[in-house]
Amino acid sequence: MDPATRRLLIVVQLCYGVFPALGLVAMEAFAPRAVLMWRLFTGAAVLMALSVWRHGRAALPALPDLARLAGLSLLGVTINQTLFLEGLYRSTAVNAGLLMTVIPVGTVGLAAVLGHERLTRRRLAGITLSVAGVTWLFLGRGAALGASTLTGDGLLALNALSYSFYLVLAKPVLNRLPQLVVVSWLFTFGAATAPWFSLGFDWMPEQIELRHGLALAGVLVFPTILAYLLNVVVLSRTHASVTATYVMLQPFVAAALGILFLGERPELTVVPTALCVLAGLWLVSGRAAAAAPRDPEPVHPLE
Repeated sequence: MDPATRRLLIVVQLCYGVFPALGLVAMEAFAPRAVLMWRLFTGAAVLMALSVWRHGRAALPALPDLARLAGLSLLGVTINQTLFLEGLYRSTAVNAGLLMTVIPVGTVGLAAVLGHERLTRRRLAGITLSVAGVTWLFLGRGAALGASTLTGDGLLALNALSYSFYLVLAKPVLNRLPQLVVVSWLFTFGAATAPWFSLGFDWMPEQIELRHGLALAGVLVFPTILAYLLNVVVLSRTHASVTATYVMLQPFVAAALGILFLGERPELTVVPTALCVLAGLWLVSGRAAAAAPRDPEPVHPLE
């Protein structure tokens, strides 16, 4: 991978990594599903306009592909983003960043189960270690629904799994259609279906402070528009396994912002989880793991 692509991958992870901290500030005034609707409608409008400008009539796929994109949007956008925002609202930026690292491990595991990749001993050890670390986090919460962040952590973990399923199942469509066209339709279908999950939520609260508006604007600019546009470039140069591995940078960004600006202090139970997950990611994405067959084409991630 050339240095320019590596730098772009890092910038993309920085854009995604600010989401937990900015999202928590925005949700002091906005309901989680209101943030979801702002993100989907803004992303759909901007990305579809760019898709039409870039690809012209090719921005309208054939009906069979549109049907597939509608199903992928439900899994990778509507359900995925609803779970993330509802989970983030009930958890912390540190935990949200940490649980993002379930994505590359889950993707490798699902790809192996479906026969898309070979599951080596090294990868199996990495997956096992990461799962053990996340399990420790939930046990450390007391494994009860009344624990302070357990419900939110559970929703975040389900969000990561839905993202992993999306990465694997989206492969055939992404191999045929331009990345920008796919992403624009995923957001468009998401904007069409998400309102049914957001009935009764006001888009604009009666009272809002400047910092809440700025945080929402940051969510729309960085982890939504900018991150997805940069991914259009990055994912034309690399593979799904490489892109998924770089997700491991996100927890450090989320944790740093949560500690610096939200006053969060990670509990001791987070430390073993972080060590296990990062060690598992190293095993999954190390040299020996990289020797296994990789995906022929890149897969576009959604969070």
